[in-house]
Amino acid sequence: MPHPSHPFPAGRSRGDRLDVRDVLVAVSAMICMAGGSVHAQLPEIGLRALSQSFVAPGESYEVSIAEGANTEEVRELVFSHPGITATLLSGPARPLTKIEAPRYGSFSVKVAPEVPEGRYEARAVGRFGISNPRSIVVQKEIRIVPSVGADASTPTPLQLGLTHCRRVSPQRRDFYSFDATAGKQYSVRVIAQAIDSQLIGAVSITDAKGRTLDSAIGSDHSDVQLTLTATDSGPLTVAVHDALFRGGAAYRYGLLVTEGMSTLPHLRTEFPKSVSVVTRDPVAVDETDVPVELTVPACVEASFDSSSDTDQYLCKLSKGKPVLIEVISDRIGQPTDARLIIDRSVVDASGTQTWQRVATAEDGPNLSDSVIRLVTGDPVLRFQPPEDGDYRITVADLDTGRSLGERQRYQLAIGPPHKDWQLLAYHVYPHKDPNTSQPSGTHLMRGGARTIRVFVIRNQMSAPIRVSIPQLPPGLVCRPAWIAANQNHTDLVITASDQAPTRHSPLQVVGEATHDGENQTRQARAASVIWQRDGYRPTAHTRLTDQLMVGSSDLDTCPISIEPTSQDVVVAKKGTKVTVPIKVTRRGGGSEAIVLRAQHLPPGVGAADLTIAKDKSEAEWTIDVKNNAAVGSYSFWGQGETKVKFSVNPQGLTRETQYRDALKTIRADPNRSGDHQEIDKAIAETEKRIEAIKKQVAAKDLTIYVPMSLITLEVQ
Repeated sequence: MPHPSHPFPAGRSRGDRLDVRDVLVAVSAMICMAGGSVHAQLPEIGLRALSQSFVAPGESYEVSIAEGANTEEVRELVFSHPGITATLLSGPARPLTKIEAPRYGSFSVKVAPEVPEGRYEARAVGRFGISNPRSIVVQKEIRIVPSVGADASTPTPLQLGLTHCRRVSPQRRDFYSFDATAGKQYSVRVIAQAIDSQLIGAVSITDAKGRTLDSAIGSDHSDVQLTLTATDSGPLTVAVHDALFRGGAAYRYGLLVTEGMSTLPHLRTEFPKSVSVVTRDPVAVDETDVPVELTVPACVEASFDSSSDTDQYLCKLSKGKPVLIEVISDRIGQPTDARLIIDRSVVDASGTQTWQRVATAEDGPNLSDSVIRLVTGDPVLRFQPPEDGDYRITVADLDTGRSLGERQRYQLAIGPPHKDWQLLAYHVYPHKDPNTSQPSGTHLMRGGARTIRVFVIRNQMSAPIRVSIPQLPPGLVCRPAWIAANQNHTDLVITASDQAPTRHSPLQVVGEATHDGENQTRQARAASVIWQRDGYRPTAHTRLTDQLMVGSSDLDTCPISIEPTSQDVVVAKKGTKVTVPIKVTRRGGGSEAIVLRAQHLPPGVGAADLTIAKDKSEAEWTIDVKNNAAVGSYSFWGQGETKVKFSVNPQGLTRETQYRDALKTIRADPNRSGDHQEIDKAIAETEKRIEAIKKQVAAKDLTIYVPMSLITLEVQ
């Protein structure tokens, strides 16, 4: 709804949302970063890309691990829908034996006919645990495109209504064409976010004379979509590429061209900041030059139709009755940065009406760590009307960029304030520098530990919250943690016993609180890192996932375990110091000194770094509770940095040695005397592989970061 005067400044950016224009400036930074060193870690599987991201109901596909880290011996693909199954493929038996040779990382994937269209998740299970999730999309009408025209003169014909699926190559465009009819409207969409692609989509449409009719660029959080009305009948060429001309296995896309508008709501990705969105049933309102009248409570849905569009609403409010007014747009994946203006109607003695500015709001609360960013461009305003009367609410988008298209949806909700809280949990990458966070799964070795961070999003709720994982798989232990009234997150530490089996299981993080005399329970939503920070991306890219998973293994043992000697609550009065006895369990390769650094200390509590000498397995940690510490129960832990010697997958050497011994047994069989030449050749080749594997599995020096078990502190 355009208005003559625009009360908002132009050119506002999207905060932490990646914009291509900003990225181009950062390319040189990536080049500088490329030469930096990376700390070695204990191996943990990370899934970057599958060979196929689009599948159709009732079909079968060969799918392999296309890109990842520590993806050795991947034996399972597990999906979030039971109707999608994967069977590990097998290769021919090893020469001269019947020893099976599985094709690790390659699967036959079947999609049952009854699987609904939508976005689902896949995880890989291998030698080093269960991976982070990667999205796949089930659609009835897809076409796998193995090759595509690389020049505008040789485009690949596309079929309207089919999603054309492939990956882009570096430094090139993919060209398609279709026959348009004059007067008809066409929608062009590049699907990338829904399949966790690194692609920042860029699309352009040209006519038979080579004239560009329209073009658009997406972002790191929004796919590109544009609509075009054909002015002439004839062929149109669609060019697709990554906005930065990157490419490879992780740069997959689906191109969908349809007649009319195309909406695929089941493919929308949810980001962590959407956890705070209350489910409502909004009423759609049409664009008009007249302010829309609302009856409180109300929730409406509209759109920003241009960079200068502002929408206005009228409602009656009463003094002494506060209301919560919020815009929901950025939190549902729209590339917007909304602003609210509240004006009160003032009528003077002559009957002349004017509007008096009484409140404004822009960004919502900033709740983030260095990885999960819950800050949002959606304004949330608790408004106390100063007088009874008529009020005008103005909504506009401060993001005036046009590259993402001209229509962005939003919801406007107004009603009585509600008290609520929600939890969000994610696996913390094991490193002292959170900027190194990357997509990774979990590989809990025997004696190992892993951290889960839990955020609380509070809405007028300040009670302490007890957080736990009530049902853990056998061999795993996790002490409950507290989010105090003055905190917005806590950490849980899962530890594996010396008898933990090899298995993978879902985790459910639960919070319990007593608020206004009522016992309340919440289950945490789960989030995952999708892409790490790099020269193109200033922060890690995260999204919501269906669930947290944990994988444990009996094949490896962590060289170091750290825990408080006692599991009792540590009680301290303000203005005092207490010591916490620490116990270290050292195993093979874990003999070096350890530096223990406090993590998630509450306000007013300090703890200096503690160095545990290489010949020591016990220490005392001094905790300083200052006078300004708030009374309450808190949880914190220590991260131990140390160097270890670790052998990666020695079982591979064992298997190859067993194969060589089997060949020698065959050679000793008198009935195989005629095969000695062939057998001797196989033994010699196997001996070479054994020597190569010995070098690969030889114990290496690694710097690792080990979480210790939680300490619960009660400040009195």
